[in-house]
Amino acid sequence: MECEIYDMPLFRGGDRSVLEAALQRSPGRYASFRKGDFIAMQNNACRSLLLLCEGSVYAQMTSSEGRELTLDTLSAPDTLASAFLFGTENRYPVSIIANADCRLWIIDRECLRQILEQDRTVMNNFLTIISDHSLFLSRRINEFALQSLSSRIMGYLKDNHTIRNLQEVAFILGVARPSLSRMIAQMVDQGVVRKTPDGYILG
Repeated sequence: MECEIYDMPLFRGGDRSVLEAALQRSPGRYASFRKGDFIAMQNNACRSLLLLCEGSVYAQMTSSEGRELTLDTLSAPDTLASAFLFGTENRYPVSIIANADCRLWIIDRECLRQILEQDRTVMNNFLTIISDHSLFLSRRINEFALQSLSSRIMGYLKDNHTIRNLQEVAFILGVARPSLSRMIAQMVDQGVVRKTPDGYILG
């Protein structure tokens, strides 16, 4: 097992002997994915923990009408699907798609359960990861359900400073590109947003 696993946020500060013993009984495996590959499909069963060692992924939800919404983008090192693994209905509510070439370490659910039962540090790390991801998702729900499109554009610009690719940002915000273009044009007219050679920025 490569030493980088010990440095993952989930196992940071944990007892290496506990981790090694558990993985000897139920070895994990590495998996590599190319940009655009589906790592997990929405509604499929979630039976393993995914540790993102290299690269980045995004979580996308697709409605029955085919509308797609990007909920989050995650970069290594990070833990994927932690909140779904031990649920009563442990299925992925989103698809996880490679945003770049990436490599994952995949650990069986029961192997992880053994580690959590034996190592309080790893258990606390796991709870923190679940809580942080849940907080992020609640904020995203607030953005989509309660905030206007202009507020979401403002929030995006505060976090990312520039809008360079309208299609990409429309995808992230879950709106049609023409709707985003119209709103940005209105915000430019209002002086809230300014167009520069590098893209749109706050005015």
